[in-house]
Amino acid sequence: MKAATMILAGILLPVYVLPASAFETVKRPILYPNAHFTAVGRDAALTDIEDCWRMARETGASETGEEQLSEEAASDAASVAAAGAAAAAVLGRDPHRAAVAGAAAGGAASLAAGGVSQSDPPPVFRGIVERCLFEKGYEVAGWE
Repeated sequence: MKAATMILAGILLPVYVLPASAFETVKRPILYPNAHFTAVGRDAALTDIEDCWRMARETGASETGEEQLSEEAASDAASVAAAGAAAAAVLGRDPHRAAVAGAAAGGAASLAAGGVSQSDPPPVFRGIVERCLFEKGYEVAGWE
């Protein structure tokens, strides 16, 4: 049991690092060139975007949604582990070993897939940034 847990941890922990690098390409707001944007200029607008981004982080909003991703990966790992154990029991194999292998595969696949697909900030974070920019006089045209 202890060895199987260590194997599982050894497989999942390195994969857990993968999504962090994928989140470095989080989309940023694109501002509509309204009168305020034109008056202050691009450099000031970029500074205001960074200020709003920082303010959203300081409120406790997550810009990457990693907590949600981790919860989904844990759920996926548990589901695949249960399926692996059931299949092993039917096939006459070691259900414990199959559960560990299934959990490792399911959790790793879920983390990798989730990390790659997470390019939009979560709705709450995005809403805080957009409201902050609106209050400064900007209009957000979209996110890229």
